[in-house]
Amino acid sequence: MNSTPDTSSDWLHRLTPDSIVARTTLSILVLSLLLGLIFMAAASMRAQKTEEARLQVGLQELLSTVETTTSIACFLGDGTLAKEISQGLLSNHSVTAVRIFAGDSTLYESPRAAATAARPTGFTVISRKINSPFDTTIRVGEISLYASDAEIRSQARRYSGNTALVLGLQVALVAVAVALVVFLLITRPIKGISDELHRLEVSTGMQLRIPAGNKTDEIGRLVSDVNSLIGRLTTLLDTERELRIEHEVQERKMKLIFDKAQTGIFVIDPGGIIQSSNPAFARMLELDAANQAANEGQTRDAPQRLHELLSPHGTQVEQLLQRCLATGEADEIDLELSRAGSPVNEWIELSINPIGPAILQGVLNDITERKHRELSTRRLATHDALTGLLNRRGIESGLTDLFNHSSLKRLGETAILRIDLDYFKQVNDTFGHEAGDQVLNHVARILEDSVRRTDIVGRHGGDEFLAVLVGVETPAKAQQIADSMIERINQPIDLGSGNFAHVSASIGIAMPTGPGDTAEVVLRRADSAMYVAKEQGRSQARIASCQAIPGANYVATV
Repeated sequence: MNSTPDTSSDWLHRLTPDSIVARTTLSILVLSLLLGLIFMAAASMRAQKTEEARLQVGLQELLSTVETTTSIACFLGDGTLAKEISQGLLSNHSVTAVRIFAGDSTLYESPRAAATAARPTGFTVISRKINSPFDTTIRVGEISLYASDAEIRSQARRYSGNTALVLGLQVALVAVAVALVVFLLITRPIKGISDELHRLEVSTGMQLRIPAGNKTDEIGRLVSDVNSLIGRLTTLLDTERELRIEHEVQERKMKLIFDKAQTGIFVIDPGGIIQSSNPAFARMLELDAANQAANEGQTRDAPQRLHELLSPHGTQVEQLLQRCLATGEADEIDLELSRAGSPVNEWIELSINPIGPAILQGVLNDITERKHRELSTRRLATHDALTGLLNRRGIESGLTDLFNHSSLKRLGETAILRIDLDYFKQVNDTFGHEAGDQVLNHVARILEDSVRRTDIVGRHGGDEFLAVLVGVETPAKAQQIADSMIERINQPIDLGSGNFAHVSASIGIAMPTGPGDTAEVVLRRADSAMYVAKEQGRSQARIASCQAIPGANYVATV
């Protein structure tokens, strides 16, 4: 389908000359010939119709010239006179036959009249009533003239042919005159300008010559404008050469910065494929030499995509890329990377900025130190500095999340343990606060070992601790865990230098009893149960009274 226009164009190009002079002259002559033929055909047809009409009128006029003589012949019944009238009419080449009637009888008819009257097809019949020469109201006869349509058309065609010949000669002369004028005034000066432009060397500052006789017309203005453009182009070439040299210098500087920068710099396409990158990029992502060569465009056998290089965070990287493409604005995210053999994870800041319709520039910054400072700051805000457990704020945050986002069934299987150390004041008074801190740390480790990683454990303040057990099927299970904690806490604590501290723990256990229970309500019940444990002899765990909760796996009242 697409080959047809090209083939037609090639065919037309082979038929037409390359020179504008020859092409223009040929076009004028061909166009004039085509238009001349059209007008000649139209004029010939018009002239033929006009001539046919004129011949018809001439026959009418011919009858009018013999009408008086015919009326005398019919009045007198003179056949000889009628014959002479008929022979005079037959001298006209268009007239084939004549019939003259006197009254109801034929006065005279030409030899072909009878046959023509019998088969009138192809003939034009012109009849005229003949009145008396003395009284025009009295009819004395009739004359009929049979004119050949073929002869009339033949005469009209000869006339129209002569007219077309004259018009054709006129068109030919006009076409030659127009072609000559166009050649002298337009095409020849344009060809001269084209030849000079072909030989022109812009770098030398050459100018075109204005053709003689064209200094004040459009061609002269065209040459002047071209010369002006040549002057501006020469200036632009000089400026471009200077800018290119300056650009090369700047490019070498930027390449040095690009290669030596500690920040990872890279360029990607909208699909996330790495187009180029600097050594810092490969170093930060621990790419080998083969991958780095691919990223630098040395090979395209295995192109790398950014979200594959950052595979643990591929979805986040893909979303970042889509946001940048959609908004056309720069965006960034922080990503945590784990390194094989490194106990500490590293953090990078990934920034992507669209710099064109099909290209994006990215930057990788190592923010590990900053992130660790932020994490340390947040940990200080939510963790106890002495034991490393959650502090009051961390406990409250964990409880809020648990109660706001857990299902009714999961809340029904949650137990809050309020833990208070017994005899802790005596340890401080006997061995000092450092020993007391040692005891608190020892108890904290016991509590951490007694719960799962999904549970919450923290120091509520002083010698008070809190544990939140998630997924305990029955209060008895919570009681079992609390008893295990008490048993381990009751063991003597080695303070060093042969000194041992003895403490115990009183634990209050509470579980939600219905959908309306909040963390504060359950905490208050656990606190009450803890005080009951203390009042009943310490070193024991007590469960706050609770009723069945829909969806829970227990029904108990203690």
